[in-house]
Amino acid sequence: MSLSRRLLLCALTLLPGPLLAETTLTLGVFAYRPDAVMEARYRPLAEYLGERLPNHRVELEVMTLDEIEEAISHRRLDLLMTNPSHYLEIRSRNSLTGALATLINVQHGQPVSSLGGTMITAAGNDAIQRLDDLEGRRVAMPGRRFLGGYQTHAFELMDAGINPRRDITPMITGSHDAVVEAVLAGEAEVGFVRTGILERLIAEGRLAPGRLAVIHPQRLASFPFAVSTRLYPEWPFVVMPQVAPATVRRVAVALFTLEPEHRAAQAAQIAGFAPPQDYLPVENLARRLRLPPFDAVPDFTWRDIWQRYAGVLLGFAAAGLVVAVLLVMLARRNRLLRQQRERLSLLAGVFTHSHEGVMITAPDGELLEVNDAFSQITGYARDEAVGCNASLLGAGRHAASFYADFWQQLKLTGHWDGEVWNRRKNGEVYPQRLTISAVADSAGEVQRYVGLLSDITRLKEHQRALTHAAQHDALTGLPNRALLADRLRMAMAQADRSSQRLAVVFIDLDGFKAINDTHGHEMGDRLLQALAERMQGELRAGDTLARLGGDEFVAVLLDLASDEEGERVLERLLAAIAAPVEPAGRRLQVSASLGVAYYDAAEGGDEDRLLRHADQAMYRAKEAGKQCYRVHEAPCQV
Repeated sequence: MSLSRRLLLCALTLLPGPLLAETTLTLGVFAYRPDAVMEARYRPLAEYLGERLPNHRVELEVMTLDEIEEAISHRRLDLLMTNPSHYLEIRSRNSLTGALATLINVQHGQPVSSLGGTMITAAGNDAIQRLDDLEGRRVAMPGRRFLGGYQTHAFELMDAGINPRRDITPMITGSHDAVVEAVLAGEAEVGFVRTGILERLIAEGRLAPGRLAVIHPQRLASFPFAVSTRLYPEWPFVVMPQVAPATVRRVAVALFTLEPEHRAAQAAQIAGFAPPQDYLPVENLARRLRLPPFDAVPDFTWRDIWQRYAGVLLGFAAAGLVVAVLLVMLARRNRLLRQQRERLSLLAGVFTHSHEGVMITAPDGELLEVNDAFSQITGYARDEAVGCNASLLGAGRHAASFYADFWQQLKLTGHWDGEVWNRRKNGEVYPQRLTISAVADSAGEVQRYVGLLSDITRLKEHQRALTHAAQHDALTGLPNRALLADRLRMAMAQADRSSQRLAVVFIDLDGFKAINDTHGHEMGDRLLQALAERMQGELRAGDTLARLGGDEFVAVLLDLASDEEGERVLERLLAAIAAPVEPAGRRLQVSASLGVAYYDAAEGGDEDRLLRHADQAMYRAKEAGKQCYRVHEAPCQV
């Protein structure tokens, strides 16, 4: 064993236990279909989240609604996917924040972020076609707490003048699949299921097309499922309060970057996740149906008291009026004094305890008063700041024109709001959100300026992190397809100006699939990371290496003096990729096929065409035996 490896193992043994421990997160999913079906659909999603969360393992639990509530009460759930009405119900009883994301369903490649209900009956049953025909019928439903399996249907029936609790005979089956089976077997005349169930059963080969008919069908051009009701937002993805904020952010990034082509999305039959939708329509539905959490008895109001005890109240009012007349003058005076004291105390409390820094200056900029938050943000104590000019906060990063515009707007409108760079007492420069308002007297003359300031360093860092995540590959840290397109456009524009050679190299690894199949995706990911670092080291400072996905990379070579210079870079890339890699003590080795397309400023063209030519050349390299490169050759012009 090498000396460096022995030192690494020693360092790992000295780490505290919690740093090496793996945290388990439990993902609960509502079992609206049989457990085996739900396991098959959402197990890959749990594995995907576990892969994207460092030092975390995500376990899947398929649960009933009651089991979910029991697990939440004992803090055994960390992540949750359930129907929207159940989410509102548990949110009202627990300290839950809003939904982190909304599921995007998919049908025939079309993303769908809404759900509804589908009313079904046996094909050929002409006696049941409209909502009015459901009165007095035996109706199979998975349960009354299912949004798409009952509540959306009940809402439509109420609008049609049918009481869903009195005018139909319910048959509770426990799952949507059992509802379909009950209708097919003739045990129920009508069935209530959520949208997408029929299409899923047909796709699984468990339901022959044409066996069932849809009651009260809605023709929605943008909705690919058979539907009988209005639409509501799809399932929310919820994170429990005990999950650390850093982990919540990583979960959000993992959800929003899940591509429809990923195996987790394919297994779950979804197109990924979107920012959380507005669940107010579901709340309105629950209010109308008097479902939890809106099923409580209405409060006993003052109107109810008046209707019952009017005589007694009038007697007490008459007696109280006599006393009130004697005390009214004194009470009024005391009230005015108390209100004035409370107002002054309130204003002082707001000034002192505000989380935003507050400074009051004279018209010439002299600091007259500051609060505690001002001192915490700037580092200047009150005694150090009061009496000095507000310019002591300046960092010197803004031009004179910036301050000229600042004073011009402040004098014209009496208000200025924006971001500035300021300096703390210790010399640290930081971004600050600043709002300044002028306080004028009755004659319109400015007497004071009031400024509100806040440190936005963390906000700026968060914005930069989001921008980086949107433009870079999560596994290798290389530019992704979007950033590659932007850099390639700039490189082509630079080549047009400088007349230098520009080459695009399409890199496809040979034998990578065998590595994944033999050693697993984790080893494959480690191999991709190692090769990405190697290839980056073989390129020059101005060149770009990007990952398109899977085992496909693209390199952009700038300012090539000659074809020979580009060929040397290509040979180095082939050698670097072919060298063995030993992650976790396993020796792995692949090769690469390279396709090269040179950009000719005289011929013009766009980045898509250049990438397409490089891709075509790469396939020629594979046909030539792999572990080599081929250059795209333009067809002869006749």
